[in-house]
Amino acid sequence: MNRFIIRVLNKLKILKYLNIKGSIMLNHKKVSIPVIQQVGYDNLFMTEPWMIDVLKMVLKIENGGFVDVGANIGQTLLKLKSVSESIEYIGFEPNPSCVYYLKNLIEENKFTNCTIIPAGISDITNIEVLHFFSASRTDSSASMITNFRPLENIVRNEYIPVFEFEQIRKKINLNKFSVLKIDVEGAEWEVVKSFYPSIEKCKPIILMEILPVYSEQHVNRMERQKEIIQILHHLDYSVFRVVKKMDVFIDLFEVMEIEMHADINSCEYVMVPNFKKEKLLNHNRQRLQNKVSFV
Repeated sequence: MNRFIIRVLNKLKILKYLNIKGSIMLNHKKVSIPVIQQVGYDNLFMTEPWMIDVLKMVLKIENGGFVDVGANIGQTLLKLKSVSESIEYIGFEPNPSCVYYLKNLIEENKFTNCTIIPAGISDITNIEVLHFFSASRTDSSASMITNFRPLENIVRNEYIPVFEFEQIRKKINLNKFSVLKIDVEGAEWEVVKSFYPSIEKCKPIILMEILPVYSEQHVNRMERQKEIIQILHHLDYSVFRVVKKMDVFIDLFEVMEIEMHADINSCEYVMVPNFKKEKLLNHNRQRLQNKVSFV
């Protein structure tokens, strides 16, 4: 169905009663987007196109298993498969509404080598509370960190299962992977701690969103992000901020620490083992040269 018509149906508040399909072009490839009672609608108007260029660059270095912690409704999955159809994808997602949609998205597009684990990752195995800040069943800003957004109202809560990664890794025989993406709305510290043995062993390239520490009032956020950087430096990683302009990937900028800032456009990072650092920088330089030559 035409995206304009779907947008009108959404405006008329009819979409939540319908199961329909649309399509979009990603990386010059057409992908099908199921919209199931409004779930999946956001995929029709895909944000963060810069991620495709980051994935292209990263997959030139590492094209083994891709682990996605915080899969949501498949925003990264769609971009990844537009770059490499054959790459193995393992997505972790604790929100049951998102899990149901992800399975439909995979089936609709006949994606291969995809595994969805219906659980979150933490440094302990437990039942946690996922706090939703919007009425959306798949709210991508939902967080299991208490008081992560103290100025925003919690619309509802949902209980979710979280596991230590080692427990799941053994169960699914995930002994090696090349790229680890973490987008967990404040729970990055718990995920990094949980993945520590596997990061030490596999040395994956890590793509991570770390939301800003807006002011000195967010003491806990600052302490947590400092500990993340300390852990990665201990593992002999370098940290690069993804520099973007108008949603276009511009460059990588190395940082030794994440400063206090309020720029929501400066929250994405590429973390690379130091023995792969020069290779990453070479591919980035080549990308920039090609861009200049094309212009």
